[in-house]
Amino acid sequence: MPHGVRNVESSVKTASAQITSYPGKLRDVSIVSNGSAAGTVRLVDGVPITLNYDSGGNTTPTIGETVTGASSGRAGVLVSYTTATGTWGAGSAAGVLSLAMVSGAAAFTNDEALNFSVSGNDNATANGTGTTGTGGTEIWCGASTATAGSMNSASFPDGRSFSTALYAYIKDVTAVSVGFTDNT
Repeated sequence: MPHGVRNVESSVKTASAQITSYPGKLRDVSIVSNGSAAGTVRLVDGVPITLNYDSGGNTTPTIGETVTGASSGRAGVLVSYTTATGTWGAGSAAGVLSLAMVSGAAAFTNDEALNFSVSGNDNATANGTGTTGTGGTEIWCGASTATAGSMNSASFPDGRSFSTALYAYIKDVTAVSVGFTDNT
């Protein structure tokens, strides 16, 4: 039975991994903690959407917070971001936000204020309208403990196919291993 393991290294800026190298239906996903910190692991069926931003505000974003367009009402969960230029804190950051589980209007509005549920309102400005779509649907959410070797598993006994890709993201965890087994 084929299987694979993807190691996920988490930091403030990148806390996600796309698991796409499996054929057939997925049977289980195991999350194993390295023991450095407790946190949350979410599995999303689909690839997050991207939204360029500029005028990055005074507070560095937090992975897992909700980002909402002030005028469009479109909202999604922040799974990762890049900072290409400038800095957070100086109000000059610019880069790309990756959002999952997006709802609301068909698109963000260019130059609209972006409100962050943890980092604060008007913490960045949309630079363009972003990728359309929902960024996937959450299919499982579990905790990763601060005990090394502790495991949490999502199980799909009959196997499960995914529309685009299975995307795992982690919050507040320094490192976990994500293992998966398929049904082929």
